[in-house]
Amino acid sequence: MTNTTVAIVGGGPNGLMALKNFREDGFDATLFESRSWVGGLWKHSTDESISSAATTIFNSSKYRASISDFPMTEEMDDFPTAAQLQKYFERYCGHFGLWPHIKLGSPIKGVSRERDDWAVEVGSNEGSETRIEHFDKVVFACGTFVKPRMPEIAGIEKFAAEAVHSMHFREPSRYKGKNVLVVGLHSSAQDAVTGLAPYASRIYLSHRSGVVLIPRYAADGSVYDRQPPLGTFIALLYLQHLLPSVFQWIFDTFIGKISAAAFPSIPKAWNFSPAPSLAVAAPVVADELYPHLKSGLCEPVDGIARITGPRSLELKSGRMLTDIDAIVFCTGYNSLIPVPLSPSSVNPFPSLGAPPVLYRNIFSLHPDPSIRNNIAFLCQAGAPLPGFAMFEFQAIAVSQVWRGKSSLPPLKEMERWNRDYMTWRERIAKKYGIKSTFYSAFVPMADFFRWEDQCAGVGLKKRFGLVERWTTKEAWGLWWNDRQLWDLCMAGLCSPAIFRLFDDGKRKTWAGARSQILKDNKSAARQQRERKRAMAKEE
Repeated sequence: MTNTTVAIVGGGPNGLMALKNFREDGFDATLFESRSWVGGLWKHSTDESISSAATTIFNSSKYRASISDFPMTEEMDDFPTAAQLQKYFERYCGHFGLWPHIKLGSPIKGVSRERDDWAVEVGSNEGSETRIEHFDKVVFACGTFVKPRMPEIAGIEKFAAEAVHSMHFREPSRYKGKNVLVVGLHSSAQDAVTGLAPYASRIYLSHRSGVVLIPRYAADGSVYDRQPPLGTFIALLYLQHLLPSVFQWIFDTFIGKISAAAFPSIPKAWNFSPAPSLAVAAPVVADELYPHLKSGLCEPVDGIARITGPRSLELKSGRMLTDIDAIVFCTGYNSLIPVPLSPSSVNPFPSLGAPPVLYRNIFSLHPDPSIRNNIAFLCQAGAPLPGFAMFEFQAIAVSQVWRGKSSLPPLKEMERWNRDYMTWRERIAKKYGIKSTFYSAFVPMADFFRWEDQCAGVGLKKRFGLVERWTTKEAWGLWWNDRQLWDLCMAGLCSPAIFRLFDDGKRKTWAGARSQILKDNKSAARQQRERKRAMAKEE
């Protein structure tokens, strides 16, 4: 196994987790990153690639967001800043000895299949020369935020002022005293509004459909993602599988009530309601955005109908805006593989904006098994796990398949899964009448969790599944031998360390998992008490 070489393209969180887990499983893995740092978009930068804003705050709490065997420190904020996360990934590299296997400033110029291996063309940010390195396997961990998606707007050529995508929105201070139209209503739009607020004279927030706003903290002082516990989460997955419409109604209603309690005075004129179902659109954690909406500095307006002049446009409501000095398009990204692949049939994206043609949104469906079994694409599936574990266990699943600990079905069955997945996407899009982006990474949660749990060797279903918790020896053994741990897993905080508890003969466990679960529950309870006291003082 140690003679099997793996090239990992991309040094963001997903690439780093892949590097750690592949090396842990015995692969000779090397990571290539074009920039001079690790952590990807979590380091604020002004280059041409995607970057967090200086004000970006992570939407998951540190109690739920950490990598499964590398907890976030007490010093980090409840909801870490981008700068804290970038430091966290640097510490991750040091803790697991990854630095010697990371090649920074090494953009990949192309990947080609040559006989029995992959020829990886490695460039340098210091010059135009390239070199070829050969690997048995290749993993792309480039993320889904690759190519900016720009909307087609009639008359855009008439607009004489600045119009940029959020990827290139870098210095909010440049907009001092200006009227700025921000297009979009999700996390990048919130970052843009928050950055503009100290400088802009007025901000318009243009959106085509409604949105659900949720707070970082619940009414009882706890972080909003403290719930649901693992037992409830798995039960909900069963419900989603058996009665998807009922599940979605319950989920939408539940989140809707949280939103209404946290933001009770949203004017009808904002047109945030009716919001699309959470089956097709994520809510916005709006603590930074809402104060600017409430103050009137940022005014929600309808979508753009057409550009009418150098600084003017018409909204779909018929209203005219005649004083726009700049437009910032926070309209998302199209996924693609930003590296030339040879043969071209290896590329899993048939067209720009389409979902990838892959098994489980990870494994190639190429007819040649020597290609299909030696390449993988991470980050193309949004699995139902908290924080960074969402992608960590996709890398672990690939590693277990390549180790021979798990297996893939025959090609025909993999192709059938992809056809069923495409049919599911079409059905969901039609059912909910999608007007905005339906991200290509969305996958059926219950099905994906079941597969990932088995393939990566996490072992949760056989211990906490709705049926299994009462019928398997593993579940009864845990309940009998460690009641405290059982209770915390079932009804307490769903700590990421839970995913490193059990040894099912596949991915490596973590000796500190049990103590970390106890610690995470105590930390979250302490956070809740402190927050509740602070809220009482404010009242």
